[in-house]
Amino acid sequence: MRVPKGAPTTGWFKLQQRFPTLKAISRPTLGTIAVISTCIITVFAVYAVGIQPKINNEYYKNVQKEARSKMHASREELANGLRPWSDPFERK
Repeated sequence: MRVPKGAPTTGWFKLQQRFPTLKAISRPTLGTIAVISTCIITVFAVYAVGIQPKINNEYYKNVQKEARSKMHASREELANGLRPWSDPFERK
């Protein structure tokens, strides 16, 4: 495409003129954008829910201790007569 000398052009058009192989790249369709964005959102959600808490587990332990200290009740009182959970694999 010819452009008159001195006429304003977009950055993408300048890149296409400088690198002719970029002309083969077309704009993706709306469906492609939707599928890719759905995949990206899913990956971020899995990271936020499943991976990040396992990486930063000390933060969640501290938050849980702080929340339990504000309840003004012991674990036994909160269990309503049931035996509170204890780690069966904990070494004594």
